[in-house]
Amino acid sequence: MSPMTMTKPARASNLAVFLGFVDLFAERHGLESAHAHRLKLVLEEAIVNVVQHGYLGREPGDLTLTADLVGGGAVVTLHDHGTPFDPADAPPPDLESDWDERRVGGLGWHLIRELADGVAYQPGEADGGRPNTLTLRVHVTPPGGAA
Repeated sequence: MSPMTMTKPARASNLAVFLGFVDLFAERHGLESAHAHRLKLVLEEAIVNVVQHGYLGREPGDLTLTADLVGGGAVVTLHDHGTPFDPADAPPPDLESDWDERRVGGLGWHLIRELADGVAYQPGEADGGRPNTLTLRVHVTPPGGAA
């Protein structure tokens, strides 16, 4: 099967549409529900980051998702023209302090790193040329195969 692609404005109101795209991808490729759920969690965190932070202070641009099944893994690439942010720069979360003492933020990237089997990032160009590219890989059991 060929890769699936969808482009919509990076708005909170489109989150359900993006997640529906992930459901369709999982269904089309016969992914086990546990793998589909893990993929969806990873992508939800990444999409919310683009929506909340990528276009902060300006009109949201498009977010494009491309999903494919490659070598036992679901590979989803997100392209956007928001403010570049390298996930490697995300500080580790404070998992030790009491909830009311923790700083806000950081748990999303922690979750992505814990659940994804691969994370790659390439920043875009400030002039709107090449987009920011985040590629996430989640191991999946191929239909009818072993884990």
